[in-house]
Amino acid sequence: MKMSELIARYGDDNVKFQNLDQCADSLNMGKRGTKISFGTEQKIGLKGTEQLGLVLWFDRERVAQIIADLKKDAK
Repeated sequence: MKMSELIARYGDDNVKFQNLDQCADSLNMGKRGTKISFGTEQKIGLKGTEQLGLVLWFDRERVAQIIADLKKDAK
């Protein structure tokens, strides 16, 4: 299943996102990659966090361009 299919079935308006750049407590670079520690407002229970979190990675410049285009089109 593609992520877009999951989001479409779940309901686009029901999906929340959390930007790791804005909620990271620490970023540590190592030999095998980066370790990111972050905080969330999600409550935790016996099965894990109240809502399931997924990490998606996007090209930073492409997202910035999409946001800029949306702002330009809104004017």
